[in-house]
Formats: sequence, structure tokens, C-alpha cells
Amino acid sequence: MKEDLLSEVVEVEKEVARNLETAKIEAQEMLDNLRQASEQEISEEEKRLQEVLNQAIISSDLSAEKKAADILRKADTTASRLEKTGDEALKGIIRKHIPGILP
Repeated sequence: MKEDLLSEVVEVEKEVARNLETAKIEAQEMLDNLRQASEQEISEEEKRLQEVLNQAIISSDLSAEKKAADILRKADTTASRLEKTGDEALKGIIRKHIPGILP
């Protein structure tokens, strides 16, 4: 009787050990799958963010080019206007501002 009980306990312990090993393997497989899925998701998100960044850079470049073109256009207009201003008119403008500059 004792031997049968002991034999049964040993068999149950072996079964528990097998079940535990199976559970460990399944848990490791699940972790590996989750890690792989997470890495894939991270990679896809990095690609998406890189595209967003590239689009933002392109947009900023276009905006800066437009602003620079506007500034150059205004500078050309001012330069053309000043070129057309006669010497006497410029002397008058200078005379008007000199008292504010000199002590």
C-alpha cells in the first residue's frame, strides 16, 4: 500500500514537472512572439514618424523659401525706389534726421 501511494506521488510529481516545463516553454514562446510583435510595431512607428518628419522638413523648407522670396522682392522694390530718388531728396532726408543723431 505504501509503495503504491509512494509510486503514485512520484508519478504525480513527474506530471507536475512536465506540466511546469510545458508551461515554461509556452510562456517563453508567448514572450518571444510579443517581443517580435512589439519590435515590428516599433519599427513601423519609427518609419511613420520619419515620414512625418520628412514632410515637416519639406514644408518648412518651402515656407522659408517663400518668406525669403518675399523679403528679396520687397528689398528689390525698395532698392528700385531708392535708386529713383534724386540726390536733392536724399539730402533733404539726411538733413531732417541729422539733428536727432548729433548731440
